Amino acid sequence: MTQKVRLPNKTQWALGDITARCLVASKRWEKAMGMAERNVDPAMMMLLGRLRDDIAVIERLAKDAINGEYEQNNGGS
Repeated sequence: MTQKVRLPNKTQWALGDITARCLVASKRWEKAMGMAERNVDPAMMMLLGRLRDDIAVIERLAKDAINGEYEQNNGGS
């Protein structure tokens, strides 16, 4: 069994701030997507969909880092 190394407090705090900021970004994304849907703007909806995927990857990477985990290829492209 591998022993997990405890992250320094400042690193934990920074990663916590990143995940909190992802939540703020997700709420703003919802508002933008609602506007794009009301305006029937498929190009904007497609771009916002990709942005949402990026936010989810950032959030997952931060959560994995908090838990001392990392998969080299989990960030997508």
